[in-house]
Amino acid sequence: MKKALSVILASAMVLSMTACGGSGGSTAATTAAPAAPAATEAPKADDKEETKEEAKAEPAAAPEITFKYAELNSDDNINTRAGYKFAEYVAELSGGRIEIDVNSASTLGDEKTCLNALQMGGGTVDFYRGNTNSLSDYGFRKLNMFGLPYIFGSREGMWKVLESEELGQAFLNEGVEVGAGMVGIAYTDEGARNLFTSAEITSLADIKGKKIRVPETTLMMDTMAALGAEPTPISYSELYSSLQTGVVDGAENGYPGYDSNKFYEVAPYYLLDAHTFSPGIILMAEAQWNKLSAEDQAILLEAGKKASEWNKAAIEDEEKALKEALEGKGVTIIECSAEEKAAAQEACKSVWADYTEGIEDLLQKIVDIQQ
Repeated sequence: MKKALSVILASAMVLSMTACGGSGGSTAATTAAPAAPAATEAPKADDKEETKEEAKAEPAAAPEITFKYAELNSDDNINTRAGYKFAEYVAELSGGRIEIDVNSASTLGDEKTCLNALQMGGGTVDFYRGNTNSLSDYGFRKLNMFGLPYIFGSREGMWKVLESEELGQAFLNEGVEVGAGMVGIAYTDEGARNLFTSAEITSLADIKGKKIRVPETTLMMDTMAALGAEPTPISYSELYSSLQTGVVDGAENGYPGYDSNKFYEVAPYYLLDAHTFSPGIILMAEAQWNKLSAEDQAILLEAGKKASEWNKAAIEDEEKALKEALEGKGVTIIECSAEEKAAAQEACKSVWADYTEGIEDLLQKIVDIQQ
C-alpha cells in the first residue's frame, strides 16, 4: 500500500508540473488546498481563518473527482477546521485530482439527513463528520461504545483506545461489516461533552427533571434519562432558538460546539460533567469508496490520519483558550466533583449493559487499555 501510494504521489507531482503549461479536459475546481503544514504543527492565533482559506485556494491541477463533505458546525469550530485540513491533505496527496468540498453549518442537512445520504450511496453527501454516539440507530455497536457515558476517563485514555489496532482502528470497518453503507476514515476530538442550561445550576443534581436537548439518537436519550433529565431530541440547527424560547432548558456539547454556535448567549451556565468523551468520526459513503482505486483509497486514509493528528495536537490549547474566552463573555463554568461523576457513572452502568450485550469482552478491553 505504501509503495502504491509513493507511485501515485510521484505521478501526481509530474501531472502538477505539466498542468502549468496547458489545460486539461476536467472542469476547474471551486475548492482545494496548497501544501499542508506538519501534522503536529501548533495552531497559530489566526489559524481558523487560514485553514479555511488554504482549503479554498486554487489547486495545482483541475480535480477529476469532487466529493461533498458535510459538517454541522460553523467554520471556526475545530471539527470543521479538521474537515478543511482533510480537504487540504487530500488535494496535496492527490496532486489536486481529488477535491473535498467542505460544507459547514448544516448546509447539507441535519445529522439524520447526512447519515441517511451516506447509507443511500452518497451524491448529495459523500462524507460526513459525525459523532460515534449517534450511530446506534444505524446498526453500529462497536463504535457506539465510544459514546457510552463516562466510558473514557480522560483524553489520554480515549486516544489509547482510538489508536489501538485491535479496537479503534479495527472499528473503523464496522460500517461495512454491519451493512450500514459507511466507511470510517479517521477520528476527531472535540473534547468532553458537558451540560449547559439557560437557568442557573450548581451541580449535576440540578438537571433532574429538566428538558435537555440531545441528538436524535437513542443512546444519548438513554444517557440523559439515566442522569434524571428529560431527554428532548431536537435538530442541532434548531437548538439555539429552542433554548431561546424555552422549548428546552438546556443541552450538552463540548467547548468548541458551545462556543462556535454561540449557545452561551442563551444558556450561560456550563457544567463540566464530561458525561461523554466520544470522538467524532469522518465517514464516507461506501458506494463512493468502492468506485475508487486502491491508490486513491490510500490517499483518503492517509489524509484522514494527518487531519486526525492535526486535530489531536490542536484541541487542548483550543479548549484552554475557549474556557478563558467564555468566562470573559460572562459564562458561569461549574466544576463537577469527583464524587458526583462517580455517582453518575454508577447510575449509567445500566446504559452500558443495554448497549454491550454480547460484546462485553470489547467493553472490558476499552476499560482495561486506559489503566
